[in-house]
Amino acid sequence: MRKLLLCVLVLCIFIGIPACASAPAPMENGTHPKIFRYSLPMNPNTLDPQETDGIPEMTIAYHIYEGLMRTYQNQLRYGIAESYEISTDGRTYTFHLRDAVYGDGTPVKAEDFVRAVQRMVTEEKSSRPFFAYPILNAMEIHEKELPVERLGVRAIDEKTLQFVLENPTPYFLQLLALPPFSPVRSQSDFSKMDAGLCNGPFIVKNWVRNDSIRLEKNPYYWDADRIKLDAVHIAISSDFGKLYKMFENQELDILPTATDSISSKMLPYMEYYFNGANDFIRLNMSEDCPLHNKNLRLALNYALNRNAYIDSLGSRTVTPSARYVLPILPGTHKTFGEEYPLEAFPLDGDAQIARDYLKTALEELKIERAEDLTLELLISDDHWASKEAEIIRDQLQDTLGIQIAIFAVPYNTHMELDAAHKFQMSLSGWTPDYPDPATYLELWTSNSSYNYACYNSPEYDECFRLANNQTDPQSRMSLLARAEGILLRDGALIPLQIRQSAMLKNPKLTGFKTNYINVEFQYIYADFLP
Repeated sequence: MRKLLLCVLVLCIFIGIPACASAPAPMENGTHPKIFRYSLPMNPNTLDPQETDGIPEMTIAYHIYEGLMRTYQNQLRYGIAESYEISTDGRTYTFHLRDAVYGDGTPVKAEDFVRAVQRMVTEEKSSRPFFAYPILNAMEIHEKELPVERLGVRAIDEKTLQFVLENPTPYFLQLLALPPFSPVRSQSDFSKMDAGLCNGPFIVKNWVRNDSIRLEKNPYYWDADRIKLDAVHIAISSDFGKLYKMFENQELDILPTATDSISSKMLPYMEYYFNGANDFIRLNMSEDCPLHNKNLRLALNYALNRNAYIDSLGSRTVTPSARYVLPILPGTHKTFGEEYPLEAFPLDGDAQIARDYLKTALEELKIERAEDLTLELLISDDHWASKEAEIIRDQLQDTLGIQIAIFAVPYNTHMELDAAHKFQMSLSGWTPDYPDPATYLELWTSNSSYNYACYNSPEYDECFRLANNQTDPQSRMSLLARAEGILLRDGALIPLQIRQSAMLKNPKLTGFKTNYINVEFQYIYADFLP
């Protein structure tokens, strides 16, 4: 998405509301037609299902496409699949498709799903090729070691689709609910979005770049009777003052916002929700970077007082964290955090331990004095990221005596530098693609395309591999918890915080749900009170 959020919930650039702002009158969204309206701070890069990579894009994709399965409120449901069977060894999945069509009435066929998975592993712009890695030969095909014909997915007939997996994958059905697994017709051109590309509850009616997107109800959707909205209007603007006025004038039903920007009169319209963001500092462990040194990485982790850092931020939307996997993800019987509690580093930090690690690191790096070491912290150039970075810089410099240089760049440039490994420290984040710890941990295997930090641990790789081969749920979760411990013991990252978001909401809006996995909003069943 790219889900490397950084503080990219660009909500945080939204500051400067007029002090005299008054609360809007109760919304009276007309019922003829029923139009749901919300805003985005920036234009989506694409709505191609195999290329979508950001939370806003994935949220739209969730509503205009539908895969074999669908998730709603983290519950797995049938999508285009009407039924399925799983072989006794857990490696073969056979799906039977319902009668479903695209937005122009053309039938959805099993071969369209084959085409989608082939695109995921062969096209350079594919954002999530590793989603397909559980499928037989997918990784080798993506790495151009095998031809695409060897991919473990085939259309038995127009209504029957079969996957063969490398190993049993307990979360495979959850993966199939993600937009990259949505069907693709032959010769589709996603640069010209039209109804014929959409098979979900809504179709793209109009997209004016950097201005607005209009979705309309898909009359051909197989479950159209349950969709109450006639249309969705998405306003695109980074001008929060303008968007705020739109909410006041009853022209928006949902407005994401930074909490310190809102007058007290707006508090009745304010709601908070978990968006799944788990923020951390990525540390580049390539051999030419000082952070290749484990003792230096551990020094940074112990030097940071996370409680004081959160206090300095002064926001109700962040909670200090000293682990990597989002603890509210489901475990086997309880949440993952409840079953496997972990605080890898003291939330208050430990200055003495930090200095001890630094002393060893400087000796190993052949650096005489702490002040001779300068590390660069890469961030996106928004207000919130700058505030976070300044607090982190001041803490690390005061505790360790080293120098931290902040390097702020536009968000897209930040993403490009991360992917090219051109950073030392990078203010980053991740939100889960599916409700399983593997959605975080798979990023750090040595062959992951998202392993921007160049982390390489045979012990970690083997632990993650064993977890993927486990059929017993409890044993698998225990191995994933062990993998998280290895990652943090190596100091591969600096955990920071778990994030919430805030929004202004039309009180007459019903059936609207927030989500912390893969998409931010679910308005598929939204409606308005009379």
